[in-house]
Amino acid sequence: MKKNVIITSSNKRDGGFLVDHWLRSLKENVDLRNIDIIVQDYGLSRAQVLKLKNEKVIVIKGNKKSHIVNQRFIDAGSYLPERDYDQVLFCDGGDIIFQENISHLFNKNNNVFRAVPLDMEMLFFEYYIPGNFSKALGKRIYEFLKDKPILNAGFILAPKSKFVNLCREIKKLVKNKDRYGPDQIVFNYFIYRDSVIFLDKKYNFLINVGKIGFKLKEGVFYKKNGEKIAVVHNAGRSEPLRLINNFGYGRQFNKTKELLFTLKKIFYANMAKLKDIAKLRI
Repeated sequence: MKKNVIITSSNKRDGGFLVDHWLRSLKENVDLRNIDIIVQDYGLSRAQVLKLKNEKVIVIKGNKKSHIVNQRFIDAGSYLPERDYDQVLFCDGGDIIFQENISHLFNKNNNVFRAVPLDMEMLFFEYYIPGNFSKALGKRIYEFLKDKPILNAGFILAPKSKFVNLCREIKKLVKNKDRYGPDQIVFNYFIYRDSVIFLDKKYNFLINVGKIGFKLKEGVFYKKNGEKIAVVHNAGRSEPLRLINNFGYGRQFNKTKELLFTLKKIFYANMAKLKDIAKLRI
């Protein structure tokens, strides 16, 4: 039986979280008997690399020539073709914790992409398309994506061959690889033209753009109905924009930023007007 693989990426800044929270939560909750763990290294400290290797993690030196969000795909697309894996889980390493087993996802709908759609309107396509692609390509991508739910690239499941093709598409289409965000645009553009199954939101529960809400009890995240969330994603481009303070794995972590939650509600309440204005940039 071929193995599956979980791939993430990190630099020194996020390496402490990766080791103490991402990896620990993964190993305590997920059945890894047929799964390798790969970390792409974009400047981890020696101590962080040693800790990862002591936990049997495969550490691969990444190329730091471009922004990590783009380069992580390019490097994975170069590394994977020579490795005998079946399924790939490609996920963020600096803002995700695992609270339940997700290994069964590797065996379901395993001939297509699997990802979680956002359940709120955002300015994502309007913000990240302009300036990251040629005018003609940007307009073509926007016209194709504008009425589709945004898929988050922080937790992607796919057959290895399809994932490698996605990585090659990102390398080919992203004009400015030093900028944050275009990887997720190409990800959406690629898999909507291929095939995708939507995962339940509990497998990539995006704190900052969720409508359904959640409950916190002793550092553990639950849906409002009491169901434990499998994968918690405290997403946000930078720490001030993330809605959970002291995010981590353990009862002493995780406090909501109440003021930021209030501001977020006001922002999303005006999203339709903002989108109409933002369209003018494309």
